[in-house]
Parts: sequence; structure tokens; C-alpha cells
Amino acid sequence: MSHWLYLPLAFALACGGETAGEIVAIDIALESAADEERALGAFETDTGYTVELEAASVRLGPIFAFAPEPIARRARVKPLFELVSDALVPVARAHGGVDLVSGRIVRAEWLEPVTLDLLEPDLVVLGTVDAEAGAVDAITVEIARAGQGGPQLHVRGTATRAGEAIAFEGELGLDDDPLERRIELVRQDIALTQGGRLTLRVHPSAWLRDVEFSRAPPGDAGTAILTSNSQPGRALQIGARSPDAFSIDWEP
Repeated sequence: MSHWLYLPLAFALACGGETAGEIVAIDIALESAADEERALGAFETDTGYTVELEAASVRLGPIFAFAPEPIARRARVKPLFELVSDALVPVARAHGGVDLVSGRIVRAEWLEPVTLDLLEPDLVVLGTVDAEAGAVDAITVEIARAGQGGPQLHVRGTATRAGEAIAFEGELGLDDDPLERRIELVRQDIALTQGGRLTLRVHPSAWLRDVEFSRAPPGDAGTAILTSNSQPGRALQIGARSPDAFSIDWEP
């Protein structure tokens, strides 16, 4: 049997039959982060390049905020037939679920994939969601599955070192496996409360931190292409999935 057939059941197990605590409304937002005091999209790499981005975007989702409490505090699990029924007729749930990968309680979630333009300076508020009030000690974000409205990640710009300028471009291609696309961010000082805002910031400088642009094969018009079978492409893939590529901000 194809593993895809297990996904609806897995989702039901992850989100069904849990008794939530106090419910609060919070905003979830995305934002691109500048590197130190530089302009957005301008930074230095660990390989000695000065980078100026001309385009950069990433497609993200879902986003989960986890409670530190053990799963055992949940009181009731639905019977199997109810779980299957819920999977076949999806119901929007914004809190009280359990993540199958980690077995942890979900305080808040944003499920819809969204593309963020990393050269756009304005904060993007995705929306207001119902969440379970209380402490959060970890947040996970997934790079969205391929084929959901454009490339998972795209970057284009110029890298300069020792007077040599290299025009470059690259895209990220990841498998459908959520573990391949998931990044966990650990925080110890967040407590979700009514009216707060949880902001996920993306740091594109981390994507290219270890890229050796001179080793990228040339494409059309001499542009260096960050291919997956080259050091630059592999460094991009590692950097984009690094926890250093993201940070979390909570404003009560």
C-alpha cells in the first residue's frame, strides 16, 4: 500500500481527540531579517564574499508551536472510526493537536503554505488563529512541499570577492518527506497569551554562508548556477534548512 494512503489517518491522529486548555487569539507573522546593520539582502559570507541579492523567496508551511508538557496530560483519544471519519472530512483545528513526529502537544499552528519575498521589508501578518494559552519551548517550520505554487526556495544575486563579481542563481529541491523539510527552533521564554503576535523571521544570509561561488557551474549568459551536485548547491541546501536561517519573536 502506498505510504500516501496513511497521510489522512496520520493527520487525524495528530489533531484529533485532544482536550485543549484556555483558548486565546494570536497573530502569526513572517518577516525577512537584515544581516546586522546592512540593507536587506546584503551580507558577507564565511567564504569571504560580499553578496547583494536581487531576488530571494521561500515557500513555508506548516508552522507549529509546541508545549513543553508531556502528552499524557491529554484525557481522551478518539476511537479509530472517528479518526478515520475526521480524516476523510477535514475540520479546521488551530490548537490541541499532537504532532506525530515528536509526540508533542501543539499550542498553535498555521497550516497553509505561504511564499515570502525576502527583499520585501514589511512584516507579513498571515492571520489570527485560535491557540492554547501557555508556555512554548519549541517551534517548527517546514519548507513547503514541491509543486505547491512555485519553487520551494529561489535566490539570485551577485557575489564579489577580491574584485571578482559572480552573478549567481539557485533553487532548492527537497523530497516530500516532512523530516527532510522540517526545521526545529528551540525557545524557552515564550508564553502564548491573548492578543500576542508570533513572528517567524527568515535570515537569507544563512542560506549562502558557506557557498564557494567560484565552484558553481556556469549557466546561460555566464550566470553561476547553484546546482545540487556542486558544493554551492549543497551548501545552499544545508544553509536553508539550518536553525540559523530562522529566528522567533513573541510580542505579548
